[in-house]
Amino acid sequence: MLRKFLIFAVSFLLVFGISAVSVSASENTTYTYTISVDNEWIRTQDAYMPGEVLFSGYGLSQPNDIFVLGRKLYVADTGNSRIVITDLDTKEKTFMGEGILSAPSGIFVKSDGTVYVADGTAKAVFILGADGSVLKKIERPENSPLFGSKSVFEPKNVAVTSQNNIFVVGTGAHEGIMQFSADGEFQGFFAANKRNLSLLERIQELTFSDEQKAQLLNRTSRPIENIDITERDLICSVSQDAGVTTEWAKAEKKVENRIKLHNMAGVNILGADEDLNDEWNFVDVAAGNHGNLYAVTYTGVISEYDSSGELLFSFGGRSMSSDRSGLFNVAAAIDVGDNGFLYVLDKERGTVQIFYPTAYAEMTHTAASVLEKGDYKDSEELWNSILELNGMSRIAHIGYGKSLFHQQRFKEALNEFKIANDKEDYSDAFWEIRNQAFNNAVPYLLIAAAVIYIICKAAGIIRKKKNIKRKVKQNNYPRFLSDILNIFDMLKHPLDNYYDIKHGTKGTAASATAVYLLLMLVFVADMLFRGYLFAPSLSNVSLLPVLIMLLVPLALWVLGNTMVASINDGEGSLKNIYTVTAYAVSPYIIITPFVVLLSYFVTYNEAFILQLIWFIGVAWSAVLLFLAVKQTYNYNVGETVKNILLTAFFMLMAVVAAAIMYVMWNSLVSFFSGVFGEVGFRVTG
Repeated sequence: MLRKFLIFAVSFLLVFGISAVSVSASENTTYTYTISVDNEWIRTQDAYMPGEVLFSGYGLSQPNDIFVLGRKLYVADTGNSRIVITDLDTKEKTFMGEGILSAPSGIFVKSDGTVYVADGTAKAVFILGADGSVLKKIERPENSPLFGSKSVFEPKNVAVTSQNNIFVVGTGAHEGIMQFSADGEFQGFFAANKRNLSLLERIQELTFSDEQKAQLLNRTSRPIENIDITERDLICSVSQDAGVTTEWAKAEKKVENRIKLHNMAGVNILGADEDLNDEWNFVDVAAGNHGNLYAVTYTGVISEYDSSGELLFSFGGRSMSSDRSGLFNVAAAIDVGDNGFLYVLDKERGTVQIFYPTAYAEMTHTAASVLEKGDYKDSEELWNSILELNGMSRIAHIGYGKSLFHQQRFKEALNEFKIANDKEDYSDAFWEIRNQAFNNAVPYLLIAAAVIYIICKAAGIIRKKKNIKRKVKQNNYPRFLSDILNIFDMLKHPLDNYYDIKHGTKGTAASATAVYLLLMLVFVADMLFRGYLFAPSLSNVSLLPVLIMLLVPLALWVLGNTMVASINDGEGSLKNIYTVTAYAVSPYIIITPFVVLLSYFVTYNEAFILQLIWFIGVAWSAVLLFLAVKQTYNYNVGETVKNILLTAFFMLMAVVAAAIMYVMWNSLVSFFSGVFGEVGFRVTG
């Protein structure tokens, strides 16, 4: 009964008033966005509405941080060297830290009223009592062997766990978050960002001395920008990049996610292996009341994530021309009240903007919370109601699918996860379906195995009684077909086959062409027709680009290798290298179809089997290609390596030359198009 009432109440709010607190909220000035099932940004119902603006015209000077505790709002009034405390009900203001603080930039308040203030100018973290008295002052840990002599200690922000462990973010502290005990004793650095080295830097790591490495610039990881503490005492952090990171770099994991959730070991548990929809210019992060996280950029874009790192909503932005409610000049901090209201600090205006959650946001939070608590039937109905409002929402399909999954409705859940392109959860659902199918089929498989065994034994007895001798007959295939089937013999006797190909007793240009056609079919299947879980990013690309990816490198290899060999007195010819290259990829041609077929039956848990089999096929082909070059040109090992490296260099130069010619041709076409257009305009004008 309670469940039905809850669903009815939320649905009523959605139908008759999307804003939960419309009496206080002004008209929304920005759109709310989410991620669609196609992984694209789409508009959705308003999640938060801008409401009251605090401190307008009050005179805050370059404030840097805020903290909400109950009905009190604390502001780090940096330029005025104080903490401003506002009662959100009466709007009465009190002050703290005057005459003590220099430039407070970060603030954290415990439930007992103890205030922790990070002050970079004073190079200290101040612990103030509820009455404003200084309880403790944490300064640079000079005597700690864990704090390096070159480490910077300029506290920027601070957060404290329920056990009074103090975590400090420092300006330029590339080593990570500084951790102190409740007594102020330094305990080490925590959760430092990683930095992926370039190829040149990796070479330097191997060849440079320690002194030379120390002199290199820009070898440090990016510092953490800001932190907060969740209800479970986990630390959430945000970092910035020097600029907008390309999608390629994110996809290749050249850059870590900018928003993270760290456990007590410092390990990121928030979508660490996934590419989150984060922003490069985050300045602050806040832990929500439903296991969710909020982050804000200095341009005022506010992003909300669920407990697994999925983006729920994105809204807000920068005010370009005039002061508008809900938009910012320079956002600096964000925090969440007990009632779910968002408080966002505008550093340049010296104001705090309040955002109120709408019924749509509340319904999303409730659905996620109910799902996490294990009330899967209620969660299913709530997510279904959200899908009726926005059927393209990826997070709604994932939530709905998880509700079905936990009710063991795996086939329905599988469909939802596929719609949302959520391969991790799809893999789990597929494993359950496959496991059920296998358990149901076991009796039939055992019966079939027993029948086959009995038939084989019976056939063996009859053959013995009749004293029938099996005659082995050698098949006499036509030469062309025999040459094609020679790809199987290549796996066992590659050197003998290369010798025969070189001397014309096996393999022809025609049969090699047929093998290349087989290679094309296999490559296309590998790129475009793997199972859903293992389909590469090219799965939506048309056939022609995929063929170009294969044929252009092959053509450059054959031509380049022949040219290099002719310069270095190789014994082979263009026909020889054309033919042996086709046969060298025999392992890939034979093994890959099994990989493609297997990709429809395995899950992420068995992915390593698939990868291992595919790697064996590729590595085996690479070895055969090396032997092909060696045998065809009668080279020793050193000459073979030289030939392959020179061929690779030729291929690279050919690609660079083609790119330059393409750019020049486009420029030439644009030039003449402009000239003819101008002439035509003057003639007709």
